[in-house]
Amino acid sequence: MMSRWIKIFQLSRTICRLNFSFLNVRHRLKEQLDIYFIVLLCFIAGMIGVFYYYYFQIMEQAYTGLVEFGMANLFFPLILSGLSIILTIISSFLLINLFCFSKDLENILLFPIQPCDIFTSKYISNILFCYGIEILLLFPVCIIQTEHTGDISVIITYISAIIMLPHIVTFPLSVIVTICLKIAMYLRRMRTILAVTGIGIYLAGNVIYRVATADLHMNLEQNFLSGVTQLCTPFPFYDKYICLNTGLKLFAAILSVIAVVGYYYLSNFVIGIKYAVYSRQVRLIAAKMKYHSSSKLKSYFSKECKMFFRNPVYVINGLFGIIITPFLLPFSFRVSAAAESIEQIRILVTAPEFSFYATLFSLAVIVLTSSINVIASSSFSREGANLWIAKLIPYGLKQQAFVKILFAVIVSFVGIIINCLIFKLYFYYNFRQIFVIVLAGTLFTILWNTIGVFIDMKHPKLEWTNEVEAVKQNINVILSIVVCIIISAGYFLIVMKMIQRCFTPFVITGVISCSLLVLILIVCIGITLEQE
Repeated sequence: MMSRWIKIFQLSRTICRLNFSFLNVRHRLKEQLDIYFIVLLCFIAGMIGVFYYYYFQIMEQAYTGLVEFGMANLFFPLILSGLSIILTIISSFLLINLFCFSKDLENILLFPIQPCDIFTSKYISNILFCYGIEILLLFPVCIIQTEHTGDISVIITYISAIIMLPHIVTFPLSVIVTICLKIAMYLRRMRTILAVTGIGIYLAGNVIYRVATADLHMNLEQNFLSGVTQLCTPFPFYDKYICLNTGLKLFAAILSVIAVVGYYYLSNFVIGIKYAVYSRQVRLIAAKMKYHSSSKLKSYFSKECKMFFRNPVYVINGLFGIIITPFLLPFSFRVSAAAESIEQIRILVTAPEFSFYATLFSLAVIVLTSSINVIASSSFSREGANLWIAKLIPYGLKQQAFVKILFAVIVSFVGIIINCLIFKLYFYYNFRQIFVIVLAGTLFTILWNTIGVFIDMKHPKLEWTNEVEAVKQNINVILSIVVCIIISAGYFLIVMKMIQRCFTPFVITGVISCSLLVLILIVCIGITLEQE
């Protein structure tokens, strides 16, 4: 039995390396380090440090605010509730990716390993990833609460919560995914649809149950605070758990670790000793087959859309910065500024003497957020082993590169529209400012995507076993972001010099637009000079 668990943990380690290895750091550390890799690590560490700084500030403001209102006891359950929501979303996507989209399951089934061992290994990989997210998010929170309360037992409470929470969140999702995969095996189809549907029903039912319970509790006690407390309960029996002493909390955490055995018996009971993955059945009826002729541009653009939107890994990593990032600006103003300050900012934005500076600030936000874009800088790498097919089709690689740029620009333009809607509806920008922001922001977006495609076209990452590697472990993505940030800093210095020398807004806007067009033309010429 012990040898079986050793194999399970070895397999889970291999699965973690395939899915969670960032830029192949473990391989690069074994080799001789070069200056480029050291600078890249320092840049990433600096970005993480900036994120931690602002995250620490927000958490400290939240805790001091609750203390001022006399609701310090709500801080810990609120943090755990928010963390449980994050872990639920991450675990849902990760389980669907590990069992429905990852191609390693079909290959691992060829080895002399029982299906329950494979399933248990994937569940352990999911739990380990949740542990990493918990440590990153709860470490500053634990420091803040320990510093303010001066109680060492708070650390024990956080440690036990870190150990227990992933099992509480993941186990129901694991049961649902396992049952859905077993049903899909009998049906020989709809593996992804059944898993997504099962998780969706569970999450919707959980939300409805929590809201109904909180509403009932509020009506019985006629107390709004008790309803909020009931709604923010992170897991069942939380009130009884928080009243335990330190030793019993540690004992409960140890029991949750031993509960990993339950994943093995769950898989063994539901899946059994036989499991097979059936591909989607393709039925071709020659008599009813219709062929439609379309242009090369339309066909290749349709191929780009299907390859991108059919893979959740590409969608999540590509659209996360475009959809989520624009909402961080009003959120940061809402957290750090009072209502009177926001009203003053809105009045200041439309003032004639400050309107151009407000336009430049909004443009800087769009420029920096659009520079962190993985769609263009991984466009050729996403082809993987199928790039030889792209070289054989009667459509040159140069033309394919410009279609990839067009697709990336269209997707990025959605982020510009969202930003402009926020600037208009939240900060009350006028239409003239919005027009300048859209014009200059579109030019910057075209330049960033052209640079990304150009870099990835030169040295694409074609050797990968998982779609995650083509995006998250691609050095071209980091290189494209660094180049775009350096160019952004150059434009910032140029604009600052022009403002100091009292150039008019029309001249500044014209210089930015013309220089961007020249840079776009230079990069496009570099793409056309690329040998087929």
